[in-house]
Amino acid sequence: MEEAAQASSEAPEPPECKGQNHHIISRPIAKALKGHPILKGLYKARDPRFVAQAKDEESHCGYQRWHREVDDEVVAWLRKTEDATPKQFEAYLREIYSRPDMRARFPNGY
Repeated sequence: MEEAAQASSEAPEPPECKGQNHHIISRPIAKALKGHPILKGLYKARDPRFVAQAKDEESHCGYQRWHREVDDEVVAWLRKTEDATPKQFEAYLREIYSRPDMRARFPNGY
């Protein structure tokens, strides 16, 4: 399983993308949510309530390094914050997507 995770983290970017819709609840985050004591069952992978439009192709094209890093950060937060409520989880996501580097990718936030 670790080999699969490493292989996906080294996956090349797909060619000819344009600024994609970014699904904030990725598969890794959804998997972590399924095991969360409070948040399980409230969110799903590629949840249409949590989508941000990328500014352009460079901002989001496939599963880029920044995307994997954000996923890792959110999964780690979920693991250490077992008492998180939906309000706290969504506030945490808004904080991430309010950071300057993320606002540059997704000017309208999510």
